[in-house]
Amino acid sequence: MARFPITNVVGDLVDQYRDPDEKLYASLELNQVAFPKTGMVVSQTPLGAAFTKANPCENGMWVVADKAAGAINAPAATTDSPIGIVYTTEKEYDREHYGLQRFGRKVAGDYPRVGIFGLGDTVTTNCLQYDTTEFSTFGDLEDALNDIGTTPLYVIAVAGSPVPQITADIDNYTGILAKVVKYYTIPNGGKGVKYQIIKL
Repeated sequence: MARFPITNVVGDLVDQYRDPDEKLYASLELNQVAFPKTGMVVSQTPLGAAFTKANPCENGMWVVADKAAGAINAPAATTDSPIGIVYTTEKEYDREHYGLQRFGRKVAGDYPRVGIFGLGDTVTTNCLQYDTTEFSTFGDLEDALNDIGTTPLYVIAVAGSPVPQITADIDNYTGILAKVVKYYTIPNGGKGVKYQIIKL
């Protein structure tokens, strides 16, 4: 599996001057979601031990808030329920490190904000992964995303991983399902994918 590329941008321009070793994080835009109004938001359950400095929680991740166990973790199975999306407020840390792609310093014990998905919820994010072998038949992932009118693409949960996966193959899949709507941009100008939840 490969992560969707997180583009280094400041406004609409690629940031040529940033430290190449600086870790960048996924970003998220809520296009149309019900959870802020319906109250389906989890904010008082801490992240589980799997979230470390090397693998922090990022906006756009799909997680399960197990209140009984007192922890937020990646889905153990694709059929886990309810699955929500991390949408903690992003911020600028200082004048030298600005831009939405620099948020992601959430580790075990921290309290993220998680919105529980509902049918029709639509978001745009670059927090995705994909199977490079699957998309080699299209040329690459970008070619497939540019041709979603011909071949529909989907976003699915991955057992044991908080990063959802883009795929064209949902034949044997069970669980929460989203359909890719558009190959688009996230608020800072980087490339992202807009998807809509079509099955819970």
